[in-house]
Amino acid sequence: VAKGHRVADILITMPRSGVIRGAVLGLPADAAGLRIMATQKKQAGNDPTAGFIGMLGDASELLDGMGFAYGERQCEIGSDGALYVSDWQNIIIGHMQHNVRDPSRDHEYGRVYRVTHESRPLMKRIKVDGEPIATLLDLLKERTNLTRHRARIELSERETPAVMGELAKWVKQWNPKKAEHAHHLMEALWLHQQHNVKNEKLLNSVLDSPVLDARVAAATVKQFWTTSPSANNQAHEVKPVVIKKSGILSDTPELTTIRIGTLVEQMKYDTKELTVKAGKKIKLTFANPDHLPHNIVLVNPGKLEAVAHAAIAMGAEGFKTGFVPKSDDIIWATKLIDHGKEQVIEFNAPSKPGDYPYVCTFPGH
Repeated sequence: VAKGHRVADILITMPRSGVIRGAVLGLPADAAGLRIMATQKKQAGNDPTAGFIGMLGDASELLDGMGFAYGERQCEIGSDGALYVSDWQNIIIGHMQHNVRDPSRDHEYGRVYRVTHESRPLMKRIKVDGEPIATLLDLLKERTNLTRHRARIELSERETPAVMGELAKWVKQWNPKKAEHAHHLMEALWLHQQHNVKNEKLLNSVLDSPVLDARVAAATVKQFWTTSPSANNQAHEVKPVVIKKSGILSDTPELTTIRIGTLVEQMKYDTKELTVKAGKKIKLTFANPDHLPHNIVLVNPGKLEAVAHAAIAMGAEGFKTGFVPKSDDIIWATKLIDHGKEQVIEFNAPSKPGDYPYVCTFPGH
């Protein structure tokens, strides 16, 4: 196989399996542009409207004429560099023209082909799991898509600061003006995108690459970083929520000041119960550090379940009122508070002593 990286080292058009691009090192050196066709759908692959004719040129065909029951389902390039093709091998190939209980339908038999070349050795096994970050980065230079894909998965599991630190050293060896380095710099840019860390300098250098494929890929990353909400909410820039003291903060003859918050990812309040004087003026701050929206609703004794079920019954209409149903058993309620927000309300405690439960009526609790 020729040196360097090309987007279309091998283009495999499978009528039911989509398109695979990659390097199959177990095949002949002239395998660039190889096309695999199924007999039943052969004419579809030659359709000029599919856009493959101009790109493939005079491509050879492989696995053609495998029999009338041949029905490839998927093809993958293995870690050994060979091409693997699964064959459904079923006499019934139509789109449900036959009943699923038709006795001609074979539920057991199928085949998997491994396509190689006698004169080309298979690849040796490459260890990925548990390897150092520096080693994984070097695997991004490998010719085979599967090896690079496995390295990306392993790198996605590592801590972002550690990966970015090694990556900053790794990219220094590549020159963005050299075509042979374009692929490696593109892998570095993809790794930044994977860890949701913007690197404008690297992006601009790849956007100015002498390789068209790299410029197109970089433009896609730029669009993602510009338009995607997740790309503009980078995890390494999010500041932790400061948890403040809750419960009764102050109590004077005129006013009792209270704070109640939510517990992150626990669907609970940080204050289970409070005791205040009947009829007392209350100032309540309700804070929500959780990532789900929450409210707090005070109800009459014994009416918690009834109010909660009434809120669930509101369905999507509940968003209009913050999932606070109309009920004479509700004494007061806050709005539906989003992550990091809070609301202050003032009210008088019930004049009749008793146990008054408070509950979040947002569905899912």
